[in-house]
Amino acid sequence: MMTSSFHRALFVMAVLGALCAGTALPAFAQDAPPAAASTVAPPAAPPAAVQEPKFTPTESWSGAVTQLQSADRMTVDHGGTATDIRLYGVDAPEAGQPQAEEAKKLVTAAVTGQSVKVDVLTKDNLGVAVAMVTLPDGRNLGHALIEAGLAWWDLANASDDRDLKKLHALSIAGGKNIWADPAPLAPWDFRSSHGGEQFKYQVKAKEEAVPAEKKEEPKKDEPKKVSAKGNEEYIGTFNVPADIKLPEGVTPEALLVKHMPSIAKDASGNPIGMAIPNISGIPFATQFGFKDGDIISNVNGIPVQDPAAVMGMAPQFKDVKQFNVQVLRGGKPMNLTINVP
Repeated sequence: MMTSSFHRALFVMAVLGALCAGTALPAFAQDAPPAAASTVAPPAAPPAAVQEPKFTPTESWSGAVTQLQSADRMTVDHGGTATDIRLYGVDAPEAGQPQAEEAKKLVTAAVTGQSVKVDVLTKDNLGVAVAMVTLPDGRNLGHALIEAGLAWWDLANASDDRDLKKLHALSIAGGKNIWADPAPLAPWDFRSSHGGEQFKYQVKAKEEAVPAEKKEEPKKDEPKKVSAKGNEEYIGTFNVPADIKLPEGVTPEALLVKHMPSIAKDASGNPIGMAIPNISGIPFATQFGFKDGDIISNVNGIPVQDPAAVMGMAPQFKDVKQFNVQVLRGGKPMNLTINVP
């Protein structure tokens, strides 16, 4: 049974695929409050899947961290030259934000007295080298920060990195550190409101070699392009039972892999909503009126057009008892209502 309205709101959002189709699901398997904030000790090891190099570095070298400007920005000794680097794919809290010092403590504990491996991938618009930093024990420092709930996935600059996306989703689900706050302020929004500089960069994934005899045209994972047409139709009203809970054996990892959502776009390339593969396979989705092929375009009037914004939707709805959801079905807008007890 789900005893809090926050849990029920999260459940509905999970069914919608708004938290990456499984991010928040473990909370509904038992009558327990959200997990307490974790300690800031570095995690034992990242998942094996994130160890594989996915990028071709422009240069690689090893050195000691000599200065820490923030958890994701540091100076590393490169053969006697102090080199300023930014961690690829992560955005840690800025000075003055909650958890900023905790994030720096994690990095300090991980790099003090150590030589780290630096794989430079590119430079950002501010001229700072963007790099992946590997600790002596093989852990990726950026991944360790996200796993500990002490940094955001840098969606603006690493939107295609599914490893970061999954780690970020699981960290949110665990309510670790940053995510103990139901609505934490993202560092890019903090910088924007405090006149800070925004950094931008682009990194291309390494091309995998294909044996000559098996070469074929690579398949492009392009967002689905559709268009909305016609007037809206009302699907119906659906009520969430007060004692609803997940089927036994359902895990967030399996759902993340199976239902990895993408942003659907219209013919002009404008985002129109979230497309979730095989949405009928998400527990209770069909009972709430969803069908395979549906694109979720907005929830309670809030457009679903950005994965980063989507991840923060559930906290906004913690006291909401009714969800009005618009989906595009066959290109036609349709509405359904979901009531929670």
